[in-house]
Amino acid sequence: MDLSGPVQVFYEASSFEPGSYSIQYCGVNDAESAEQGLLLGGLQPFDTIDLREGDFIFVPGIDFKTFVAGKLAPSISRVREWLQTAQARGVNIASVCSGTLILAEAGLLNEKRCTSHWKCIEYIRQRYPRVDIVSDCLYANDKNIYTSAGMTSGIDMALSIVENQHGPILAAKVAREMVVYLRRDESNNQETIYLDYRTHFSPGIHKVQDYIISHSAENFSLDQLASIASMSTRTLTRLFKKSTGHTVNEFKTAVRLELARTLHESTDYTADKIASLCGFESARQLRRLQTRRRMGQT
Repeated sequence: MDLSGPVQVFYEASSFEPGSYSIQYCGVNDAESAEQGLLLGGLQPFDTIDLREGDFIFVPGIDFKTFVAGKLAPSISRVREWLQTAQARGVNIASVCSGTLILAEAGLLNEKRCTSHWKCIEYIRQRYPRVDIVSDCLYANDKNIYTSAGMTSGIDMALSIVENQHGPILAAKVAREMVVYLRRDESNNQETIYLDYRTHFSPGIHKVQDYIISHSAENFSLDQLASIASMSTRTLTRLFKKSTGHTVNEFKTAVRLELARTLHESTDYTADKIASLCGFESARQLRRLQTRRRMGQT
């Protein structure tokens, strides 16, 4: 799962957006056997992979006892310089679960905040005192080094990478395709309208939510949205509330307010300009709704 989880995330992302990711498998040897007995063959030599700035190397977990016994030292010694050179060139290095041990042994985690499987935390603290290891997060990102806590958190970390690179809608689509919840790390903003209220499994409602997010400034009708969902307006109204906990209009307003917040933080537009871009009648209406939201009324 350390390997297949993140791979599936990037595979699904590239299915939705062709060309977004290309996946290659490499290793110290051309074949490796997983602990469960699955043989992984046809691996490319790690030092022949053409890596460029912005690419990712994902290191799956290893057996903790085998590592402590020093049985992996020769292999780690072979990849140490390769990992260090790649990281210095701007390649992102990511580890899943106990894969953090390899990065620590390679000297990539010195003075960096990271996490790992709970079995490895104390060992890392004792053996690598320069590593800032934490135990209270799903995954951590310090510059271009990514680490995750356990098997399924590798999926969470991969989804966060997709979200950062291609936006929350694609990340939400991938999570839905994999039938997993999109769990975000506590260091990120846990509340975002683009990802919240998406844990249901109604494809029609997901289509409507995607449309509202992509056309937030438009004055679309319930009939239009019902057509997108392939259901009647009455069914849409009932099912949208049941699936998300909010009415269609409440969700639309929340999307517009989120867009207004983003524009306010990232542009120098006037309040009137932002209100217009977000589909509000005036800056006064926008301020009134923002006030109501802060007071928990929307």
